[in-house]
Amino acid sequence: MISGSRLSFLLFCCSVLLFLFPERGTGGSPRIVGSETGRTYHVFCLDSGAPYIFRDSAGELAGMYVDILSSLGEREGLKLSLSSGDGREARRNVHLGKIDAVAGCLYPTLPDSEIFGYLPVKNLDPQNRNLSVELDLLTHRLSGKELLSYVFTLPFLREPATFFFPGREAGGTDTLRGKTVLVAAESQEERHLSGGSLPVSLLREESPRTVLAALAAGRGHGAFLGAYQGIKISREMGREQDISPLRPFPYLVAKGIAVLKGQSALALQFFRGLDAMERAGEIDRIRDRWISEFEPSVFSMRQIWNWAGAGALLLCAFLAWNMMLKRKVTIIVKEREKILDFIRDGILAVDRDGKITMINRAARTLLGLSHESVGKEADLCIPGLSAGMILAGGRPVYDHQQNLNGALLSCSKVPVIQAGRTVGAIITMRDMSELQAMAEEITGVRTYVESLRVQGHEFMNKLQAISGLIQLRRYDRAIEFIASETDSRHSATAFMTERIKNAAVCGVLMGKAGRCRELGIQFCLDPESFCCDRGGEINDRSLVIIVGNLLQNAIEALEEKGIAPGASVDFSIFDESGHILISVCDNAGTLTDEGASRLFEKGFTTKKKAELSGFGLYNIKTIVDALGGTITADYETGNFTEFTVSLPVSSSADPCLKEVF
Repeated sequence: MISGSRLSFLLFCCSVLLFLFPERGTGGSPRIVGSETGRTYHVFCLDSGAPYIFRDSAGELAGMYVDILSSLGEREGLKLSLSSGDGREARRNVHLGKIDAVAGCLYPTLPDSEIFGYLPVKNLDPQNRNLSVELDLLTHRLSGKELLSYVFTLPFLREPATFFFPGREAGGTDTLRGKTVLVAAESQEERHLSGGSLPVSLLREESPRTVLAALAAGRGHGAFLGAYQGIKISREMGREQDISPLRPFPYLVAKGIAVLKGQSALALQFFRGLDAMERAGEIDRIRDRWISEFEPSVFSMRQIWNWAGAGALLLCAFLAWNMMLKRKVTIIVKEREKILDFIRDGILAVDRDGKITMINRAARTLLGLSHESVGKEADLCIPGLSAGMILAGGRPVYDHQQNLNGALLSCSKVPVIQAGRTVGAIITMRDMSELQAMAEEITGVRTYVESLRVQGHEFMNKLQAISGLIQLRRYDRAIEFIASETDSRHSATAFMTERIKNAAVCGVLMGKAGRCRELGIQFCLDPESFCCDRGGEINDRSLVIIVGNLLQNAIEALEEKGIAPGASVDFSIFDESGHILISVCDNAGTLTDEGASRLFEKGFTTKKKAELSGFGLYNIKTIVDALGGTITADYETGNFTEFTVSLPVSSSADPCLKEVF
């Protein structure tokens, strides 16, 4: 009989021998990967089975872990020695200090884990961009002995895990609540369920293979394993039809790589290399290559038929929704067309190639086009439109007067820009005759009001003069005054109506002449002036705008300079030799060389008034150009400014001359 003390001593010696010389979990020699030179770092891979880490037919380590670590070593210039085993062997190697890193541990790693025990663990955050600074601070704060005990863990891989059910049909996660679930002892899946993610009763087996064997024998309601590992083993056991995995995989178990002995520099190298591989998609490519063999066994025929039926229902729902959407889009398009056709302004849209994509009714009427012009090049259908310049330049143009297809139009052209590129243009247009009609109406009303006010003022002054003469009993003088005023008024009015046959122009002249009398400006009408009524050739409103604006500019120039004795405005109009010649001259002399160079620019003005101005001469120039005429300015700063307008007419003025002479 062996005494109790001797038996205790023998057991202690056996424990020491087992601790000092642990057995290999998987057998075989380590595999060297990565760089061929430099220091060798020993990495222990926790045995997760195929496709993660396993021995191939030649006894060499292979799998997803090996390819990732090999690529990491080549990228970072590290020589790595890879070995594998279970959790017990990993724990022995950690405490013996034989390895530099452990791949396949849970991430984040909890304190007092079974593998690392009492060693302090620091989980590195992949989102932390100041990681290197924090590691430097930590290494400087700790002593050398303290730092050697530190373990740095960082994310390595996310492995899918799932429940396996006996039979051909996989149940749901909820069906396992409070039931018995088989797991491999000391596996990462066991630690995951031990965290309380699902309230179940755990039944531990030695390995994943024994777990599936026990499940097939009816010893549990389900098993929790790595998804691809379980599929691989069930296929090798010939139990693929008797054991069904839950799809899609409900869990992703985060695996990490732990760097031992406080090697912060190595941890930082691993971290940067894995992050670069992840961003480059290299880890995904390695993962896809290894799991491709498991895809055919993922779907059962029943699942395929179920998904095909669901797909057919979705297709029918999509087709019904598509028909409803098409009907709504058709209604919206028709409503849009109606709205665009009822807009009085012409609207035209072109694509990036300058081809017409939309033209409303107003634009077709203004330009003399039809629906058939859609799809054609805009600049060919409408010469002078210059849609190509807008597309090339990418800059909008507003209120540009143009003669397009024989119509005088005011056009605004705006490019359509998406993502910094010009993809088309929208062009709006409006008939200038409408704008001129509005301007004529405003000018006419203003002229009539001015004329009435001036005449009322003159009438009151003359009544007061007559009243004063009567009170002084100068009756003869009063009668003479009345007679002279009547004759002069009649003679001026009769002269204008006799020589100026265009009633609109005659009315403007009378109003401006009255305004000059009120301001003390001498208004001189050339006695040789005459103008026929050419309503059939030149629109009255065009002449009103030209004559009214030129006279108003002359009056305002004299007002701004200060009306002095001798201030005058000279006006003449002649209709002869196939032209209408209009001349307006003032002796203010306010025009300078600088102003003359910009005289007809839109918005340019030399007036000092705060009110909106700078459009009169621009409008006159636009109208004159549209009528094929010319306008010139002759000036001498400080002495005079004279504007001369020449408008071509086709018919002879002989009938009008016979009436005048």
